[in-house]
Amino acid sequence: MKKLLFSCLFFICFNSFSQSANGYKYFYVNEGNYKGGMDYWGIGKQISRYISKKGLLPLNKNSLPITTCDVLLVSYDHTHVNEGYNYVTIYIADCNGKRTEQTAKGIGLSLRSDYKNATKNVLKKIERFFGDYKFDSQRTPVYKSAVEKYNGEDIDFTDEKSIRNFLSSRKFEPIEGIWNYVGLGNNEYKLLILKDDYLYNAYVLESNGFWNISEIKAIFEPAAVSSVYSLKWMMGDKKTQIKTVSTFEKGMIKFNIEDPITKTNNESFLYKIFPTLNTKSVNNSIKNGEWAVNGSGIIISKSGYIVTNNHVVEDADDIEVEFIINNEVKKFNAEIVQVDKVNDLAIIKIFDMNFDGLDDLPYNFKRRSSDVGTKVYAYGYPMALSIMGKEIKVTDGIISSKTGYDGNITTYQITAPIQGGNSGGPLFDDKGNFLGINSSGLRKDVADNVAYTIKSSYVLNLLDVLPKIIDLPSNTKLQSLPLTEQIKEISKFVVLVKVR
Repeated sequence: MKKLLFSCLFFICFNSFSQSANGYKYFYVNEGNYKGGMDYWGIGKQISRYISKKGLLPLNKNSLPITTCDVLLVSYDHTHVNEGYNYVTIYIADCNGKRTEQTAKGIGLSLRSDYKNATKNVLKKIERFFGDYKFDSQRTPVYKSAVEKYNGEDIDFTDEKSIRNFLSSRKFEPIEGIWNYVGLGNNEYKLLILKDDYLYNAYVLESNGFWNISEIKAIFEPAAVSSVYSLKWMMGDKKTQIKTVSTFEKGMIKFNIEDPITKTNNESFLYKIFPTLNTKSVNNSIKNGEWAVNGSGIIISKSGYIVTNNHVVEDADDIEVEFIINNEVKKFNAEIVQVDKVNDLAIIKIFDMNFDGLDDLPYNFKRRSSDVGTKVYAYGYPMALSIMGKEIKVTDGIISSKTGYDGNITTYQITAPIQGGNSGGPLFDDKGNFLGINSSGLRKDVADNVAYTIKSSYVLNLLDVLPKIIDLPSNTKLQSLPLTEQIKEISKFVVLVKVR
């Protein structure tokens, strides 16, 4: 059980930045403190209903103002214990980062009712703060910022096209350029990293929080070891600075940030969107079709996460994926997000400004193993860059064993033929269920029609360690379709993976 803090009485805490809610016209409930932002127990909805009834207006992250201080920032956490009561904590903050917290316990007939009652009890504790609410702009706090702004060459931060022209007009170091942020909670940033003496400042280009363009969000200082940087990351209150270590490799900067509210470490990363690393060589390689090898993959989320084999993307400097959107072949840049070298699995993600996401995936991710004799279909792009062409190939067979080479329990043995380039492609059954990732096969001079597929349960284990939860496909509509229609639907989400 997490340590519960009762360091001050509630009304004293609130008096430290506001005596009541009357200075706030809006409120924003941040549901990104746990479970990838999922309000699984309905705690956030319960809090939102309560505050809305008081008269404050709700905001979502897309309408969250950037500079105003009349927004009350609310977040929450819950603590589950195996016996007795369960706890909910509500945190309330203003735009200057001054905040308080209150915790209450609850018990009911189920875990959900425990949290419902605990939330109800903690809302009673903050009743004093909301009272007879009436908005008064005179009581809205004045915003105080401790961050600096850009003061170098003449750059128009409102015009990304001109910034790209600026970056294209001079020599730049690999870490300099335009980056997108993925990490803590629901925060979204687009940053411009530029060298300033021996440091590298990250300036805000876009933000869904209380940040103005050209403000310095982070500062990188090179370490003695290549690709390692010490990092000073300014938090949303624009006063708290987190110091950590970051690594820069293959167009991504990775680092950990401790959430000041939940005190948990959150893996964060920046991925570069402009300029392309090694622009000249990359452009020539694509123009001449000189991708080294190809594999296959399967899209598992609307946001562009893809599963493939680790051996397909291992040591790749550049990754490009091709698949069909609206009957047209599209190409996007991708980066490695997570790997499992032991089980030869990898998660890559589309990081490309031209990618706008996808519609709902039509298939079902099967979590349990399938039986011997199950009819299966292997999808992929075998030898797509050489002799077999870029049209998707589908072969059929059955699961001939629930264990693979030398009794390996992580794989199925299947009779569906696969060739080089099929690696990383998906295996489906005749009901549109995803069963696993095709990885290898025995040579025909050793045995005919023997191939191996990594089971979906091991894919699931790898997905569990990602920094954000992915909503896996659970669509059963393919069950009622004939095989030809199933293949048409599934093929839209099978990708050609090119690496060099």
